[in-house]
Amino acid sequence: MGYVTSQEWDRHYADGRGFRPLGEAERALLTEHLPAPEDGTALDVGCGTGELACFLAGLGYQVDAVDRADSALSRARATEDTAGGKVRWLRLDVEHDDLAELDEGGYDLITLRLACSFLRDRARVLRALGERLRPGGALAVITLSAEQVPAHRRDIALDEREIGLLAEGWERVQRFEADGLTVLVLRGAPCSFVASEKGRPVPRAVAGACAVVTDGSGRVLLGRSVDGMWELPGGSAEPGESFEATAVRELTEETGLRADVEDAQLRTILLDDSAGVPRVSAVVCVNAWSGTLTSPCPEPGRFLRWEWHDPCALGTLGPVFAPAAQALEAVWPGSLPGLPAPRAYSPPTRQPAGQPATQDAERNGRAMDGIWRTVTGLARTFDAHSDARGLEREQQWTLQVLKLSEETGEAAQAVIGVQGTNPRKGYSHAWEDVHAEVADVVITGLVALARMRPADAAAYLERQLATKASRFL
Repeated sequence: MGYVTSQEWDRHYADGRGFRPLGEAERALLTEHLPAPEDGTALDVGCGTGELACFLAGLGYQVDAVDRADSALSRARATEDTAGGKVRWLRLDVEHDDLAELDEGGYDLITLRLACSFLRDRARVLRALGERLRPGGALAVITLSAEQVPAHRRDIALDEREIGLLAEGWERVQRFEADGLTVLVLRGAPCSFVASEKGRPVPRAVAGACAVVTDGSGRVLLGRSVDGMWELPGGSAEPGESFEATAVRELTEETGLRADVEDAQLRTILLDDSAGVPRVSAVVCVNAWSGTLTSPCPEPGRFLRWEWHDPCALGTLGPVFAPAAQALEAVWPGSLPGLPAPRAYSPPTRQPAGQPATQDAERNGRAMDGIWRTVTGLARTFDAHSDARGLEREQQWTLQVLKLSEETGEAAQAVIGVQGTNPRKGYSHAWEDVHAEVADVVITGLVALARMRPADAAAYLERQLATKASRFL
């Protein structure tokens, strides 16, 4: 019953099916360990037909109950009388939908009963939900254990490593057993990361590539390795292989996703050392790919699962493989605060014919690197602010482009002020004012591009500039 679409869940509940009833031991455990505080609120994720939501309402919580299946909510609303009007039923897919409909004031309790095994990006979802806990609040996960189900029903349960990953990074973890189910009570949401090593690298494996792969929502793909840390797709370069080709090959081998080498852009090259062995890591951005992530992973001996993560939440992931952490920080500066900076080398750019590189060109190149670091930092800050307001990504882009038109209008007004063509204002501006307004237009445009193409904005602009310039140079 490994459902992945809303349509499959709709059919499940429309056919009159449900899930395992809430047991007496579960009820007793929730009552004892998660009592409702005064004016307490709860969020029941994957509420199904509403049995747990109604029970929480009976404990005194005001409950938001969400599910991705309309048919489940239709059946749940029929039980509303038993909840005393204390449940709000919402159609919401917490893994893919905007969470703006949820209570802005947060929750004292968030529950996921028999739901986690059906989430692809579990770590991301739990961290996003953890951000909505009130101080002292708890997130309760109730799940079947893989050891308690037959092999053909493995997809509805979690094994010990998967259960352990759910608890990673939380300040306080309690584990209980109830009616044959595993119950985790988590408090203090994850809020830090640590760059981790795997041991001394073998000398032949000192040069490789990290693939920074993003989806249509700007999320980045990370794999949970058997070494207990998050990693980017990537690995050692083979003899005669470009870094872009290495990234694309490793992406397919490790995840099953496919990309063309032409769609892989070398962002920067990082140099550090591990246990005294120099290590060269090429950061390659990929935002055009095909295929789907599968379970089990193509390399189950190395990776447990692959998930998409929000760049603004990278600092909460816990252990991150050091080269991957450095690559992520190179693409999203400030996303992993406190990370020691490795030496970074931008890939060489092609010089126009007859124009050899000069010291001025080198200085301009360094300046552009600094500009893009600042632009990327601004883009991340604005994204986080808009995300907190519950704005969808395309709405954020629209507002940013409208801001660009506003800045252009101010530059035009400055030119009018220089010319003195407004009889009411006269000569109100100098050319220095025009320069400043034009700079505002450029900055706003660069930030807009960085927000819309977070993985390759600089490379994309360079390609567009080369195309335009080829018509004249």
